[in-house]
Amino acid sequence: MTLYAIDSSVWIEYFDGTSKGQLISQLIEKESLRTSILAMAEIADSFARDNRDCTELVEFVKSRSTIVQLSIPLSLRAAILKKSIRKQKPKFGLADAIHLATAEQERAILLTMDHDFQGTPNTKVV
Repeated sequence: MTLYAIDSSVWIEYFDGTSKGQLISQLIEKESLRTSILAMAEIADSFARDNRDCTELVEFVKSRSTIVQLSIPLSLRAAILKKSIRKQKPKFGLADAIHLATAEQERAILLTMDHDFQGTPNTKVV
């Protein structure tokens, strides 16, 4: 079984039942998953902007995925990743780096819809 770290873009597409979300439904429903606490905040933010209640999605994510808390070592690794990747991808931000550092820490493949991750090791862009 492959371990995946799921970012907020994937969770939202899955929950909304979009065509992209349907592409990864088997993975979401069958594989071992990790989700950064930052992704949970991003989900809540996205839903709040659209005046939607995120409770159902948050509960589902908690039931299917281990939520990975932000720690000092993870934060320090994210800063290094951001600096390194930004040399080739100027839009690569700290939030992106935290998702990537989370996947790295968990020895997981980061699954994302964000094309800023294209070509990044241990990442699958849907």
